[in-house]
Amino acid sequence: MTFLYVTGTPTNQTMAAVEDKVIPTVFLTMCFLIGAPGNGLVIWTILSKFPQRSFTIALILNLAVADLLVILTVPFWTYYFVKGWVFGDFMCRFLMYLVYLTVYTSIFSITLMSLHRFAVVVLPLASQRWRKPREVYGIMLAVWLPAGLLSCPCLIFSSREMPKGKCTDEFYDSENQRLAVNIVETLFAFAIPFAVLAVCYTYVARKIRTLKNHKEMKTGKLIAAVVGAFFVCWLPYHILNLITISALLLRHAKPEVSQKLLESIKTLTNLHGAVAFVSSCINPILYAFAARSFRGGLRETNFAKLFEKLRNDTEEKLTKANTVSMQTL
Repeated sequence: MTFLYVTGTPTNQTMAAVEDKVIPTVFLTMCFLIGAPGNGLVIWTILSKFPQRSFTIALILNLAVADLLVILTVPFWTYYFVKGWVFGDFMCRFLMYLVYLTVYTSIFSITLMSLHRFAVVVLPLASQRWRKPREVYGIMLAVWLPAGLLSCPCLIFSSREMPKGKCTDEFYDSENQRLAVNIVETLFAFAIPFAVLAVCYTYVARKIRTLKNHKEMKTGKLIAAVVGAFFVCWLPYHILNLITISALLLRHAKPEVSQKLLESIKTLTNLHGAVAFVSSCINPILYAFAARSFRGGLRETNFAKLFEKLRNDTEEKLTKANTVSMQTL
């Protein structure tokens, strides 16, 4: 399912259609103005202040890089809304691929972040192996490689015999191809990660109830906020994806219903696609709120203190777990 859909040129559109472009354009512009400097600050802070990165800090860096990459595509999409696509077939395919790549990278990074929090709280001894730099960067590579592979369908189905002024990733040879792509996307970008996150946070919540010192879980709340914000921003997209799958499955049994469903979601594609980009600019805002206790917000020094606290809290939990284990031997 495509993120952005342009139905024509402004000269032949109704006022409602123009409004469908104006609102997403405003959303995208705001995302760029906040996300580009915000994620840039996060990346610069981690690279300059943390030469030796813990697993959590490496994942935050991974997430910020993915968010910055997708934010840098925003000027192309905003121009697309106003003037149509003028950047050619290669750029359409490349930018579509970059968007999907960063989406998969983000969800995989967030899932790993939650698994790590689960391991630190519930299985602290087992999580100690994630402290080694070699394992950290190996897992980072394992995030980007499957993300790159799962993003490949948009290279195949983007812009084939592209109509003038359009860029889309939905040029399928058959409805079965479209159905398969949407099912894979829903499974790996939503259903499976959501199931993993649900299990992790269910067990973590049970563990937290047994802890006497709830202050140790403050950094866990920040990670939970990052996870929650991502899913809230992308939930509308995946709901429409499920509607698309349902419509395609009904195309033979109830063709009229199927066609109405497919036509109805086209009017929402631009809006939900633009809102989804909010997830790429919201993390620096969450970090800024979390850094308020350091007397400031969106500043490098405060971000560095926050990330240091994230690292130290994790290291402290692992050290305590190791001490308890040694005492029981």
